[in-house]
Amino acid sequence: MELTDQTGQNGNFLLSLHDLKSYFHIDNNTIKAVDGINLHVRKNEILGIVGESGSGKSVTALSLLRLLPTPPCQISGEIMFQGQNLLELNERQMQDVRGGEISMIFQEPMTSLNPVLSIGYQIAESIRLHQQLNPRSAREKAIEMLNLVKIPEAARRAKQYPHEMSGGMRQRAMIAMALSSRPSLLIADEPTTALDVTTQKQILYLIKDLQSQLGTSVMFITHNLGVIAEIADKVAIMYAGKLVEYAPVHEVFYHSRHPYTLSLLHSIPRLDAAKHLKLEEIPGRVPGLGDLPQGCIFHPRCPYAKDICTQQEPSTTQVGEEHFTMCWRHQELGQFNSTRPSSSHVSTTQHEISEEMILSVNALKKYFHVKKLTFTGKTGIVKAVDGVSFDVRQGEVLGFVGESGCGKTTLGMCILRLLESTDGEILFQGRDITRLHERDFIRTRKDLQVIFQDPYGSLNPRMKIGQIIGEPLSIHKLVRSSEEKQTKVVDMLESVGLDQVYIDKYPHELSGGQRQRIAIARALIVSPKFIVCDEAVSALDVSIQAQIINLLKDLKETMNLTYLFISHDLSVVKHISDRIAIMYLGKIVELADAEKVCAFPKHPYTQALISSVPIPDPERKPAYISLKDEIPSPMNIPAGCRFHPRCPYAQEECRTTEPELRMIEPGWSVACHFADSTPGMRRDTATTQKRRGER
Repeated sequence: MELTDQTGQNGNFLLSLHDLKSYFHIDNNTIKAVDGINLHVRKNEILGIVGESGSGKSVTALSLLRLLPTPPCQISGEIMFQGQNLLELNERQMQDVRGGEISMIFQEPMTSLNPVLSIGYQIAESIRLHQQLNPRSAREKAIEMLNLVKIPEAARRAKQYPHEMSGGMRQRAMIAMALSSRPSLLIADEPTTALDVTTQKQILYLIKDLQSQLGTSVMFITHNLGVIAEIADKVAIMYAGKLVEYAPVHEVFYHSRHPYTLSLLHSIPRLDAAKHLKLEEIPGRVPGLGDLPQGCIFHPRCPYAKDICTQQEPSTTQVGEEHFTMCWRHQELGQFNSTRPSSSHVSTTQHEISEEMILSVNALKKYFHVKKLTFTGKTGIVKAVDGVSFDVRQGEVLGFVGESGCGKTTLGMCILRLLESTDGEILFQGRDITRLHERDFIRTRKDLQVIFQDPYGSLNPRMKIGQIIGEPLSIHKLVRSSEEKQTKVVDMLESVGLDQVYIDKYPHELSGGQRQRIAIARALIVSPKFIVCDEAVSALDVSIQAQIINLLKDLKETMNLTYLFISHDLSVVKHISDRIAIMYLGKIVELADAEKVCAFPKHPYTQALISSVPIPDPERKPAYISLKDEIPSPMNIPAGCRFHPRCPYAQEECRTTEPELRMIEPGWSVACHFADSTPGMRRDTATTQKRRGER
């Protein structure tokens, strides 16, 4: 079905895709990466494209720009852009379109920017190519673009190289480059996925603001529906190369008519949801694009599938003015949505937390000595962890949250003694493990395990899954025979939701979620007491993330585990943690019950973090607290309160005196001079002091 026939407003369309197909022909197999999609982007509109990894989002964008290798890829259909079919243009004509009329922002700016060329040179190079300006004018235009994307000291920053900028600054530079030729369409492919929530919010506001200023249309690709609720006008939901739902953003969130969309919405950990509710999982994974199921492509994972779904593929049906779906049961989904299966709302078992302290960290410090780039040869000190103290009880989950560079991961590595601390105590079950000899500590290491962020990087690619999981058993001499070892490996695979067929597979043969389950199984095989989860779900799709979070919660209850859960995502941390510690520049600035911290944050930094978390509801627009500048370098920590240069409520005392982490009520500690006052009182006081200074 052609969507244009239903809307009848072709004149407003900047871009129209008609039956777009991108097939890869490899070794007599056909991979249907994009399979007959129809969608439109209007002038001055933001279209969000959402789906799990492997759904065809990025291939759609690359097909638009004709950046896919041909062969093996064959693109067919129509890509109508400003009245011309891009598939009919020759390569020379397409070069004028790319970067000139259509620009793209990629997910990882560090791999998109040339490391040996300055930022200003790279932006000026694009300007010279598309606008035929001389080098001096192009450099001036490059600085103008850096100012436009709100990079401070643009002239100085233009001379810097990519490695000298933070992730957020690099992404701003990529946006400046993409917009330097004033394109009609900007394609943003996961531009905020690898960023902290505060930086992500700034980038979203920047794209929205620039889109309004310049009148540029945007195609925003992401797997995060919370981001889509904040920025998009219309939404396209993709699954296994198909467009399964396409509608205005409010229709998708409030009147969804496809089970996949509903499942995505229900699998998101929400900051405004009760933490005891179990996340809804989408069973299985996206099918291989070379071996798609018969009938509806979603039916093997769909909770509402019936016989017709397994036999015939549904056609695209219009269910609203601009609302289209591919589902046989779309008319019934409104009723299903109000009566979801009870398993999706089941409360998790609340395990009794012991009063016994399994871990006590006292005044822990970790300093790195680095050589400064000066002729004096002097060294600087990076204070990654600077006097941190906390306790963890047996059976508790303590979450650590903060931006990149705040010291979360360094703290976890010190507890595991993968990094040796500079000073302080780490008491594990009453013993100071910092003073243990490595030979004595190896016995304790069995009880202290870790789950890393990237399972593909932490699993040996040359070893089979059975060998990877069983290796710790041999290291710690916990089995007497290969048969006993095999039995324990099979039992552990079953515990993490996998069967024994995976024993003889290699890591590259598994999906991201399956690899993370293997990493969890490897950590649990030695029956540890304490696990550091270092961004354990950050790299996963939201549906797989829900599976892993639920698995970690279930294993905690059945095995009486204790977690130190490190993440930059407060929604995830709240859902799994009993208490949350907020870290900033090597120190804890707030520590309290998870529900309390998220509902009534006391520290301005915690308030800013919470205000930056995207909420998957286009109607809810909580007040956003914009932080000034970026997090300072831990080698040059500000005097007084470390947060004062970015704090919207900073007063004179904050600039001169560092606040201590003090208890404001039982179980709630905050490092802020004005933690007892309300944000409104702080704002009024800060404004009064500013006015006095102006006088």
